[in-house]
Amino acid sequence: MTYEKKGGSNTSDPQKYRFGFILSTSLGNITRYDIFKRFAERDPDIDFSWAPVKHYFSPKEANPFKRFPGFIQKRAIVLYQAFPVLRKLLSLDLVMIHLYEADVLTALRGYFSSSPLRVISSDDAPASDPSRYPFHPVELEKPAWRRAVRLKVDIWRARRADLLIPFSRWAGELLVEGAGVDKDRVIPIHVGLDLSLWKYESKCQQETGKPTKLLFVGGEFFRKGGGDLLTAVEGPLASLVELHIVTKTSLKNLPSNVYVYNDLNANDERLARLYREAEILVHPTTSDLSPWVILEAMASGCAVITTRVGGIVDFIDEGDTGLFVPVGDPTALAIAIMTLVTDPALRLGMGARARKIIEESYDAEVNVKRILRVLKNLVDQRRKRAPP
Repeated sequence: MTYEKKGGSNTSDPQKYRFGFILSTSLGNITRYDIFKRFAERDPDIDFSWAPVKHYFSPKEANPFKRFPGFIQKRAIVLYQAFPVLRKLLSLDLVMIHLYEADVLTALRGYFSSSPLRVISSDDAPASDPSRYPFHPVELEKPAWRRAVRLKVDIWRARRADLLIPFSRWAGELLVEGAGVDKDRVIPIHVGLDLSLWKYESKCQQETGKPTKLLFVGGEFFRKGGGDLLTAVEGPLASLVELHIVTKTSLKNLPSNVYVYNDLNANDERLARLYREAEILVHPTTSDLSPWVILEAMASGCAVITTRVGGIVDFIDEGDTGLFVPVGDPTALAIAIMTLVTDPALRLGMGARARKIIEESYDAEVNVKRILRVLKNLVDQRRKRAPP
């Protein structure tokens, strides 16, 4: 069981804020957890209790639930890893949660106790409007009745939360307009990037005749639109671009101008170098909420070609920092790539403006302080004293 605590003891100064965090570390969420924890713990006024949670055990970890059925096993693993914070709820002022199972449990507990304050931090808003929600393929395979039940539970727990901090305005709108949450209890703030790790060097126009470097980053290659990308770079683009693919999917029989990296993880220096060397991030995803790869590419000065899926619409300003293409349209994708490949000034300008947006709106050193300030103010209202 993973449990991390920092900032004080159980008998700490009563004037300190006592916050618990049950946050997902599965897939890309590990980046958010690491960034948030690193910057949050700089605040001396808070006693922190951390429960990093994933939906599985690594091969090196013992799994006490291995004989459980898959569905039950997944839920049990989450609650087991969240338990170090769950067992301390009575001593906490506030708990922030980014796990469905733990949130349902604390929402039920709220019928018997109003302490601690409960904050949901996620972009996985209730799918009240299916036309606006990018369902993961696994969700679409579930029977309609299960999705309907999940929607009712998601709306119920959202309405019972004391505060919701989604990562994007898109998710905030779903919570207010679709789930009926009071807009005063929804404050979208993205954790942001650690800009000390994402140094920016302005990109120069490539030499005449040299191919333009495209970058694709996505563990699930085909869900992220990788198949459409391979189709798009055939034909006229084949001699104009060099495509670098970072994925966990095994790919074979690729053209000579396509390079695949299966062994890169988040925050790998080799991945950061690929971002710095690339000129365009191509992310034609079919299903996403708020993918980190787009922010990382923007921080690296890349122009972005992507789809209007989930919270991505908050990241990219059409024509200014990138281009949008329809989902599942390799022809439109090829046209967008060709537009930027043949107009160096356009793509370089997009990349420079993208970096500026990151510095202005997605700096973790600023955004984590904003999140903690919001949490402190919520506790102050409970304590009935003026905010510091």
